[in-house]
Amino acid sequence: MASITIDDVTKEFGEGSESVVAVDDVSLDIKDGEFVVFVGPSGSGKSTLMRIVAGLETQTEGDIEIGDAIVNQLGPRARDIAMVFQNYALYPNMTVEENMSFGLKMSTDMSDDAIEESVTSTAQMMDIGELLDNKPGELSGGQQQRVALGRAIVRDPNVFLMDEPLSNLDAKLRAEMRTEINRLQNDLGVTTLYVTHDQTEAMT
Repeated sequence: MASITIDDVTKEFGEGSESVVAVDDVSLDIKDGEFVVFVGPSGSGKSTLMRIVAGLETQTEGDIEIGDAIVNQLGPRARDIAMVFQNYALYPNMTVEENMSFGLKMSTDMSDDAIEESVTSTAQMMDIGELLDNKPGELSGGQQQRVALGRAIVRDPNVFLMDEPLSNLDAKLRAEMRTEINRLQNDLGVTTLYVTHDQTEAMT
């Protein structure tokens, strides 16, 4: 696991008089194992800041430190983070098991047996163990989100980044998944950044 330090980070899009400041001189220390929520309206820069931490955007100024290392020059894969998106980003032609194992097969030297064991145990934890042979199109929105979360968990990353992960769910499922995410984070103890525009969700 790892702490995160955001040190005087600014992000500008465009140049000169056309430039827009999306993130304005933000500094934040996030402890190892802490759960931090960025809440604000659309356009406030919360997702941009998360994408900078992930390495998907490059800050104009400032430093990002994960653990004891400044990671400004590292791509997303080298930062040992796992992201969960609003749109789930599942591969429609793959089964649940294949979706969950894909990242491990691409980025680790784990054996097939070890990957299978990890995916199976994580699927049981996420209550989707019976869905491993299904494809995303056969699942409900809540089940797809559980698969997306499971895919992140199975990688055993230093940091979870969650960008509006419940926005596509109905109100009842959102309430259930808020509690579930809170429980999972407490159980796993992984440093987590969570972005939402929903104040109730943020407080939960």
